[in-house]
Amino acid sequence: MAETLPALSEGEKQCLRLVAQGFNSKEIARQLHVSEHTVDQRVRITLRKFGVPSRKEAARLFVSTEQLPPQNGTYQPLIYQSQPLASDPEPASSMAQPDGSDDEQQRQTLLQRILAFGPPLGGSTNELSIDGRILAMVRAAILTGVGVVALLLLLAGAFRLLA
Repeated sequence: MAETLPALSEGEKQCLRLVAQGFNSKEIARQLHVSEHTVDQRVRITLRKFGVPSRKEAARLFVSTEQLPPQNGTYQPLIYQSQPLASDPEPASSMAQPDGSDDEQQRQTLLQRILAFGPPLGGSTNELSIDGRILAMVRAAILTGVGVVALLLLLAGAFRLLA
């Protein structure tokens, strides 16, 4: 039967092997690092070459001639791995500075949080506490106000030069 089936390109063979394992076009595209359109095009070409109506039938024919049974019972590897969580750069441990007063330390961390620009590294603004959200809004309001004042001063200076 191997002589009756037409020759396939390596990309078409890879696509049919993955179709036989139960992957859809999007998953195949991710694994082969090609577009979903390319996978669909390769599968359509093999359907025409084999003269079959479905991609599953084409994959079944190809796998039977290649003598590679589909691996239905095995685990599929994860396509996307989750990123490791960012560690806290300065853990708030009372053991770290036993001599320092709590009020001074709180004032220092409050000052650091006020002066910090943008959300903390490794996290999003939705993970901020209520006071952290308020501080972020105050920072945004102050920066917006400074920007508007600077723009108005720039425009006033430009009009004075033109007049």
